[in-house]
Amino acid sequence: MTPIEDRKCRNCGGSEFDEATDYLLLRKSKVSFVGSEKIYTFCTNCGEVLSIRLTNPNVFKK
Repeated sequence: MTPIEDRKCRNCGGSEFDEATDYLLLRKSKVSFVGSEKIYTFCTNCGEVLSIRLTNPNVFKK
């Protein structure tokens, strides 16, 4: 994966990015108690989301 510093935004051409998460976990089903946070990498100029990744993708392996 290319470091964030070496990337350009597809929408505005900006080069400054940051990461954030939301409070909801991605879960297999509504009754599941385990899940994973989503990390969003986004352009700080226009808000375009560059990528979304999971902090713990192993919870989805069988």
